[in-house]
Amino acid sequence: MRKFRLYYDKDKEEAFLNDMSAKGYAMKRFFLGLYTFEKSQPGEYTYRVDLISDKTTEQRNELYDLIRDSGGELVQTWGIWAIFRKKGYFELYTDPESQIKQFRRIRKIFIRLAIVEFLLSIPQWYNAIQIKEPVLILMSLILTIIALVFLKQALACSKKIDELQKMT
Repeated sequence: MRKFRLYYDKDKEEAFLNDMSAKGYAMKRFFLGLYTFEKSQPGEYTYRVDLISDKTTEQRNELYDLIRDSGGELVQTWGIWAIFRKKGYFELYTDPESQIKQFRRIRKIFIRLAIVEFLLSIPQWYNAIQIKEPVLILMSLILTIIALVFLKQALACSKKIDELQKMT
């Protein structure tokens, strides 16, 4: 079975993967928004998504070994993310402090991406206004929308951090 989804929110992606697992489908692979699933026992796996781009190769390998040693497995890496699963329930970050650190790391990535997209959109908008070319205007709008999506996700991370800080 295949399903197409685009996620930029790791919690929503985890919820989707865990919902599919509850329905008896285990993720097999992912490519450009297309998730491939195979039949499994309903609820057999719990999925977790983690940011890996800010980890060194050594830190990544330590994380992968830790997951493996606990009975889990790395399903796939994609860009800056890794998708893990384990039979039964598991968490990558169990206490509020480690969850706060995780969301701060994710927020930092989204802020950087938003800044890059905004910076790329400035000359694009300038050219689009000067030339009045519809394709350039469309490209400028797309870059700006992408920047806003990244900014929205950074703000969502800030909200989650605030909620977690209230728990500590």
